[in-house]
Amino acid sequence: MTSNSNLLSPQFWLDLVPDLSLEDDDPVSTNIDFDDAAFRSISDHLDGDGYINLAPVFLESDLLPIKDAIVTLEKAGLPPVFIYIYDQPWHLFIRLSPLIAHFLGNDFRLLPNLWAWNIGLTKGAHGWPPHHDCQAATRFDDGTGGKILMSLSLWVPLSEATVDNGCMNVIPRQFECFYEEVPDDPDSISPEHARALPACAGSVLGWPQDLVHWGGGVTDQATESRLSLSLEFQNPAFAPLSEPLLDISSPPPFADRLDLVLAQLEKYQHMETVAFDPQVCCSKFS
Repeated sequence: MTSNSNLLSPQFWLDLVPDLSLEDDDPVSTNIDFDDAAFRSISDHLDGDGYINLAPVFLESDLLPIKDAIVTLEKAGLPPVFIYIYDQPWHLFIRLSPLIAHFLGNDFRLLPNLWAWNIGLTKGAHGWPPHHDCQAATRFDDGTGGKILMSLSLWVPLSEATVDNGCMNVIPRQFECFYEEVPDDPDSISPEHARALPACAGSVLGWPQDLVHWGGGVTDQATESRLSLSLEFQNPAFAPLSEPLLDISSPPPFADRLDLVLAQLEKYQHMETVAFDPQVCCSKFS
């Protein structure tokens, strides 16, 4: 962990973003529930095309403080992933517990893999290249013609994600057979095999972790930066894909959050080069 005393101080983070909380014991807003018909529709789509694509389930008031905080963090020289120091991103995903439990069981666990993005308006900027979140198969026959999922990624746009500002793209299941390996870049994927998933702020996208997906590029038609969050979850009936497995209903304490965030900067450096100098960022607010 960095030795910089400011980063180690909870008060530093609260002073930086006063509108968010840190280890607040107040109860989270109510879970977002889905009726049986909604679950059938979501499951059918995931079994068919291979992904979840839900219309907005969060209000602007849920998202705006997080979105503004990411902008503040970046002005301070802190990458967007540091948003997970605060309670509010965790609270968003906690509210999705019924959805996660539907696919991974009531005892599902949170994988120690997380990220946040702020893709600006510079033409040519882009999200992560085509990849799997897990290199192994994550779907298995349940013996009745259905599938058991080992893990699931969820992605929530905080701003509108469009084809011009880097929305998510996937290779639907029916086109996977055309690719023995994950393509190196989107240009090597046939247009008829790629599906862009524009999404309004507060939508929920998700996929089993063996689905190929990537972030699109920014065009000169983009009018708003794409800000988004992701977390990954696992069915605990399988051996842990990464440790420690966490309980989303009880987010880690501050020191563990900081360790977790710093670990992501190293873990995902092959996906995104992040400039981060703790001395520089803290000097602005010391």
